[in-house]
Amino acid sequence: MTSTEDGSYVSSSTMELKKPASTMSAQPPPISPFLLRLPSVLLCLLILMFDLSNAQHCYDTGNFTATSNYAKNRELVLSSLPSDVASNGGFYSGKVGNSSDVVYVLSFCRGDSSNDSCFKCLSSAAEDLMIKCPNQKAAVTWGTGDPPCIIRYADGLMYGVKQAFPTLPYYNTGNITMDQDQFDRTWRNFTEELATRASMGTSELKFIGGRTVLPNTQTMFALLQCSPDLSQIDCRICLWECINDYQDCCHGKRGGGVNKPSCIFRWDLYPFFQSDPINLPLSPPPPTTVAQANPPAPPPTNAQVTNGNISKSLRIVVAVIGSAALFVVIIVSVCCLIRRRRSNPLMVSSAKDEVKTAESLQFKISEIRTATNSFAEGNKLGEGGFGKVYRGRLPNGREIAVKRLSQSSRQGLQEFKNEIVLVAKLQHRNLVRLLGFCFEEGEKLLVYELMPNKSLDYFMFDPKKSKQLDWPRRYNIITGIARGMLYLHEDSRLRIIHRDLKASNILLDNNMNPKISDFGMARIFGVDQTNASTRRIVGTYGYMSPEYAMHGQFSQKSDVYSFGVLLLEIICGKRNDYYCQSDGGEALASYAWKHWRDNVPWEILDPVLGESYSRSQVLRCIHIGFLCVQEDPADRPTMASIVLTLSSQTLSLAVPREPAFFLRSWTEPPKNIIANNQGHDQNTRGSTPLSVNEVSITELSAR
Repeated sequence: MTSTEDGSYVSSSTMELKKPASTMSAQPPPISPFLLRLPSVLLCLLILMFDLSNAQHCYDTGNFTATSNYAKNRELVLSSLPSDVASNGGFYSGKVGNSSDVVYVLSFCRGDSSNDSCFKCLSSAAEDLMIKCPNQKAAVTWGTGDPPCIIRYADGLMYGVKQAFPTLPYYNTGNITMDQDQFDRTWRNFTEELATRASMGTSELKFIGGRTVLPNTQTMFALLQCSPDLSQIDCRICLWECINDYQDCCHGKRGGGVNKPSCIFRWDLYPFFQSDPINLPLSPPPPTTVAQANPPAPPPTNAQVTNGNISKSLRIVVAVIGSAALFVVIIVSVCCLIRRRRSNPLMVSSAKDEVKTAESLQFKISEIRTATNSFAEGNKLGEGGFGKVYRGRLPNGREIAVKRLSQSSRQGLQEFKNEIVLVAKLQHRNLVRLLGFCFEEGEKLLVYELMPNKSLDYFMFDPKKSKQLDWPRRYNIITGIARGMLYLHEDSRLRIIHRDLKASNILLDNNMNPKISDFGMARIFGVDQTNASTRRIVGTYGYMSPEYAMHGQFSQKSDVYSFGVLLLEIICGKRNDYYCQSDGGEALASYAWKHWRDNVPWEILDPVLGESYSRSQVLRCIHIGFLCVQEDPADRPTMASIVLTLSSQTLSLAVPREPAFFLRSWTEPPKNIIANNQGHDQNTRGSTPLSVNEVSITELSAR
């Protein structure tokens, strides 16, 4: 949008698809009062015309032949789908066939669609699926119209299962012209409030639309919707992922959205709804339970939100009954929402046994206060840039560590969402166990198993405590970390890129076994996805790979680089910036490489090891470390090959190239990195400096 002399705003943006690459643009006309009164279908055609002809995805999960029963069943279920959706209130889930020939389908239209536009979108989308995915057993489409419609089919159960891949982001080519920080605060608070209400709403379609006024007096419009079969928490997480994905790809743009198979999100600076939002009933937001990115402020008095599929008949009824009945409806709705928020029934889907029951995951705020003695100062284990960690004891005697995220922290909120996404989906002996969470009264609490031996950096970088880490123990820690990372990269149900592997994120149990912690910065990759990029670079400077720190490109090989740095730290007993501070700006990898090149690698070993080490194991670990920190990601090994190499002393290793070195000043990381230089923090119970990433809270162990 651009501002005119009289203060009105004209839309001059073109919607552009980020994925897939092929795009089409159109210039929407100025939004005038007359245009706003046009029928909704014509309005959308004039304002938003962009090519979604490639908005299908054919999953690579198996194929069928054109003459098979599966092909006949797919054609049957897709051809009848528009009528099925229309006759079931805008959402349909069913199946056709038996045994190996069964075809499952799930479909819904955007909540503001008219019956006519929904039927047309589904008819066109079903035909496109059969053409674009001629023999694939699973596919998804968002249709080619506006508003979109979602069709998913597969040869396995889909009902109640959140599907976030693939992701289709799109955005306006114009940029926000107002103060970005002010805009971001309002945008984030408003969209997350809508996401919460959509997941808790009474609408059968889990649909919500709303508007609010920005600091520069422009009106912002937003719409969010989940597949109705999702549980409350899966819906909320899906919408959170949409909001975060939009921020990653399209931050600063003047509108856009993200489509996922299980949810959709869109916002803009003009009314794009099929139903005119100006005529929608006023529904002030209830007291918020989502902590704001900055200290909470009261919601705008003009914030308007509507739930459900607003039909013409409903608008007529509202107009007839008048303001008195409307007032009663508003009061009743607000009271119901307040009750729902106070009880906060966060439900977790149990589909395919991936998630436990809500009772086993969610703690009541009263339980946490009792366990921590109301967050008593004497129970505080540590404090980071985005919250505090407290020791607690449950009624059954189990000791816990409670991470209490700061209410004013945007990064803390991001971490909280990410940890919930991964809760109960990752189970491995070398990963710290997240026992549950609490999301009441504005609190964001994560409950972990307590690690009595604190974290690796607590021992390794202390002259006295490091003596407890002899070589056999260090080698066990190295192999444990490697196995945990292999699980994240290849063996878990999800493909996880940690993005913040470092010594302070390695916790130690009673037997000094390592457990990888802190998945706040982790990213989930699709089955076929190998890399991604972001404009918001998070992590700890010194552990970041060059391609990530400089260009925002990350992959499994980024984690491998961090593992290599950590491996050299364990061998040397020094932080990766130790020689930068004491020897003219030389990184640990550079220091170690010189000794390797000069054929004196033993000189880099931690002196406290004495003669307790195996020379072959140490030499092999140093070799692996150098392979991990090579500049070209393609030259670095995978975690699978690292685990295999650590378990065998006979496998030959490639000759490492010289490590990647940063020429930047170590005192000032690149401006796009949201982290402190090396992330040192002070132990609140001692003088030992701890390595803490300023983007994610790492003191969840007993410090």
